[in-house]
Amino acid sequence: MKELIRFRNIPIFLWNIDPGYFLLKHAAKTVFAILITLSFLHQEPFFTKLIAGLVCGFSMQGIVAKTFSGRIIQVLIFDALYFNLFLLGLLIRDLSDIKGVVLILLGFAVNYIRRFNLQTSTAPMMMWMLCFLATILPVNTSHAITSHLSGLTVALMTSAVVLLFIFPENYAHLFVYNSNRLFQLLALGMLDIERYLLARSSIRRFEEKKFNQLKYNLNHLLDINQAIGQSAVLVKQQDKINEILTHQYALVHAYILMIEAYRILKIHGFHLSNTVRSALGSINKQFSELLNSIKMNKDHSIYGPPLIISMTHLADQLSQQRVIEPTIIMSILNLKLSFNIFNKHIDHLLVENNGC
Repeated sequence: MKELIRFRNIPIFLWNIDPGYFLLKHAAKTVFAILITLSFLHQEPFFTKLIAGLVCGFSMQGIVAKTFSGRIIQVLIFDALYFNLFLLGLLIRDLSDIKGVVLILLGFAVNYIRRFNLQTSTAPMMMWMLCFLATILPVNTSHAITSHLSGLTVALMTSAVVLLFIFPENYAHLFVYNSNRLFQLLALGMLDIERYLLARSSIRRFEEKKFNQLKYNLNHLLDINQAIGQSAVLVKQQDKINEILTHQYALVHAYILMIEAYRILKIHGFHLSNTVRSALGSINKQFSELLNSIKMNKDHSIYGPPLIISMTHLADQLSQQRVIEPTIIMSILNLKLSFNIFNKHIDHLLVENNGC
């Protein structure tokens, strides 16, 4: 039984360790750029290759702009600063009195420029670090200095080309990818809730169940989509994106409302009748199939079967359930409310974004 539980948890485990499609791609591009840089400098001294590899990684990871034009501007400005601050470090390396003052002032400066939408960028700190590294490098000859500067130039040029032209980031595609992933996770959660309702018993605690863990992944996807929606990347479709986000938030919060209702029923030890559990399980399965069939295309249009899932049978079964405790009554009402929210927002999502 434990092995079966672990097997069922594999999709959640993989999702939790997945850093995200674009983060993974960016990391792969960074490694690729570093390898190209080192291949160009394979005959250079060790410290030249070390500096070039570090600078290439710094340059790749420091860019946070989402639009292509914004990335070009950041690449040009950051690369110019990297080169000049490294050169500054070489110039002051033997001036012990000035070196400390320059590094302190530079530290204040890089912290200040974080205010300009660079809070998540590593570029400001890397600028200071490059200047500092230049002051401690074992450089004894002009040839060594020239070698380091040429390695730095190769690294910056390679990182710029890879960053801008090799599989460039497409945040519009990320929004589509996240949206389809959100529908899939909701479908997966609904299916797991059906299993939970129809199972006689479970050795796992409620908090450990897959459908409960999924709410964190869903909120993570919503946060990313919200950040993309608020950026300038999709400004031409801002109204449409805002509508889609509104429906996505409603679906996720309806899902969380449903889970919370089941959790309260579990805490109070209230057992739904077999007919009610069967009706709830059937509705969850239908929603799972419906959500699995919903797809967002590249133009942000959404397609799926225009299906409204009936609650009549569930209402009939719930009316026969004997309940007097207010908390239990509220939980059951919240279950019905969550299903109604799903019906309403799935219908609006398909109609408003399918040109119907």
